[in-house]
This record gives sequence, C-alpha cells and structure tokens, in this order.
Amino acid sequence: RKHRRPKGAGQARIETGAPARAGRAEIETAGPARASEGEIATSEAKAIKGDEATVTDEPNWVCEVGQAQRDLKGEDCFDTRRVTLSGEDVAVIMVADGHGGSAASKHCEQCLLDYFLAAADGDACASSLRGACEACLARAHSELIEVTTAGSTVTLVALNLTRGELTVANVGDSEGWLVPSRGEPVRLTEDHRLETSAAERERVRKMGGNLAHAKSRKTGLPAGPLRLWPGGVAQARSVGDADVGRFILPTPYVRTVPVPAAGCEVVVASDGIWDAIYPSMVAATLRGMRHQPALLAASAVVDRAVSQRHAYGCDGYLTPRDDTTCLLMRISGGATKAGRGGGGGGGGQESGGCSCQVS
Repeated sequence: RKHRRPKGAGQARIETGAPARAGRAEIETAGPARASEGEIATSEAKAIKGDEATVTDEPNWVCEVGQAQRDLKGEDCFDTRRVTLSGEDVAVIMVADGHGGSAASKHCEQCLLDYFLAAADGDACASSLRGACEACLARAHSELIEVTTAGSTVTLVALNLTRGELTVANVGDSEGWLVPSRGEPVRLTEDHRLETSAAERERVRKMGGNLAHAKSRKTGLPAGPLRLWPGGVAQARSVGDADVGRFILPTPYVRTVPVPAAGCEVVVASDGIWDAIYPSMVAATLRGMRHQPALLAASAVVDRAVSQRHAYGCDGYLTPRDDTTCLLMRISGGATKAGRGGGGGGGGQESGGCSCQVS
C-alpha cells in the first residue's frame, strides 16, 4: 500500500516567510512510526467564545509532525496537510481506521482533507473549521454508502498556528490526546464504542437498533465487544457502513481548544495504540523522547504498543496484532508578538510544505 512519504530523506523544515517577519510560522514534517482539562491554558468554552475575535497578540507557534505505522490488515490510513487560509497558517492531520476492508479508510486518505479544505472555503476561524469537519465527513459518508459496505473511524485535527487553536473532530474510536509539558494527558476526542458509550447505546436503542455480542466460533457463547446489528460494527459513529443503515451516524464530535502557553504534543492514533497502552504510557514515552525528532517519538509509541501486546508471548513479537498508526504534532513557541490581526476571512487556500503527497 502506498503511503504518503517525503520526497526527500529525513526531516524538512518549511518556512512560510522570512524568520524575521512577524506572524509567520514554521512547520517541520517527518514521515512515518483521562484526565482533567486544567492543563489547557484557557477553558474550552472561552476558546469557542473567542472564535470570531481578532487576534492581536499570539505565539509564534511551530509544529513538527511525526508519523509511524505498522500494518497487519492494511486498513489504517492517514494524511497530513499544511495550508494557508487567508494568511493564517494551518496544519491538518487525519487518521482513518477502516473495518470491513480498506475501501472506506483509503477513500478518506485520498479525499477527506481535500473536502475539508473546500468546505473551509479559505476561512481559518474555529467555527469555520468545525463546520468544515462536519461537512467533509458527511460528504465522504454519502459517497461511501453508494459503493461499499466498508466503514472507517476518522479523527481529524486542524491546528491554526496563527491563532494557537486546535480544532478536533472524530467519529469512532481513533482517539486524540493532548500531552501538556506537565501534568496528565487530556482527552480531545469522544468515545463512540457501544461497549463504553452509554449515550450511543441509548441513541441506537431509541432508533430500534439491535445491540448484541457476537458468538464465539469455538464455544457458541457471546464474546467480544457489544456490536450493532445488522453489520456487526462495534462503534455507533463512522463513515460508510452501508449495511448498518440509518443507525450509523457520520456526525462527528467537534471541539476547539487553545494551545497551552507552554506548548504541547497532540497524539492521534488508531485503536492499535489505545487498546494496547494507556494514554499515561503514551505521554511518558513522548516525554522521554522530547529531545528526539517527532518521527522517532511517534515510532517509539508504536513500538511500545506492539511490544505490550506481546508481553506474554514472544512469537512474532515484531508483528502487530492490529493495524497500528500514530500521528504526532509537537507544538512549541510562546514568543508573543503584537499588532497582527487574525481574522478568518473568505480568502483562497494555498497548499504547501507537506510531507505527504496526494496520489
């Protein structure tokens, strides 16, 4: 399977302007490898309330992106972009974990961020980016249910480097976590697994959906996570899954939070990571790799997850027991500057500087 890779070896630093010019950010990109929200500098409510405000004094944020992946079934896909929307610098990452085949996740890899940028229509304010998340997932879902019964979870993170804002959207169980410089990691996404989400179980049951465990082939007894039938999916939100019908919801959980003043790391990963290790273990791994490139840090997280799943047996210890993908945003900066407007008008979009090439 072809993944997006840098054309050149190693890491690349992309500068959007001369370093001395105020308001310009840099992004470094590198190719593949529950907690209180008190660590976030400002409350989520304040961040959302300030969507339309003009930014006059914000950090000169820098974002380094690392990616790592181990394939088993070839159903995990990802994409990254770096764009300028009306003069505001935005970095976007996306992880899609497919099920029932790779058709849905590959469609997301090929198209979803294009749909996202088209829906944003050049406006980088948080409310615009949240709306673009909902629109791109709805579009992908409507296309997928016409051609396949495969489905996919999706988690998308858009970092506005000019404003210092993170907009996050997800359907399914590919979780996103914010790891602050100190303290506990903060969950950014919502859990849509039927086994653990009372809200999703209630929603599906009110619609008349059938929830039950699958039967073990060996014993004939119920086994595994709670699933939605027909289709047998374990999460109630995704894109695709045409055989599940109206019970599947492609509407994402969406939020915007400010980047902590001291910077942070944002991890988006498939359940190959989160089913193997706790977020606290991910945070500890990243903090231990803080002086290494983001590429190596993301690879270390994947290695730890794969190793943990083989903790009680060494046979095939290099082979993952599920597709395992980790994308890492390492966000730093904090040197403030004054006199710059951060309005998110309706200008055009300009791509550039991404390590991933669209095929």
